[in-house]
Amino acid sequence: MSFVSGTFSVVCNQCGVQTDFNSDEADFESTGGSERQMGPENGYSWESSFNCDCGNEIEFDYNVHEYPQGAFNHEDVRITGATVNDMFTYDFNDEPEQEDFE
Repeated sequence: MSFVSGTFSVVCNQCGVQTDFNSDEADFESTGGSERQMGPENGYSWESSFNCDCGNEIEFDYNVHEYPQGAFNHEDVRITGATVNDMFTYDFNDEPEQEDFE
């Protein structure tokens, strides 16, 4: 999805190796939204898991919300097996295309 840029980095809790994800690797899906006072609040989520080179399993659930539409509201990353070192940056000015959700 085109609203993220930069790099998302995690550091393995077991061996300390950093793994980077470029924005083109992120596979955010719409989680829906709700109507609020200033318009819709939209949510997006990317869930993934992988094994570090040391064998440690790392899982994360990366959530981003825009509210009002076109503005970053907040982010939340739940992660096991690692810690977050760096987050993506966001630009909601370009509305996602419908095909991004199919």
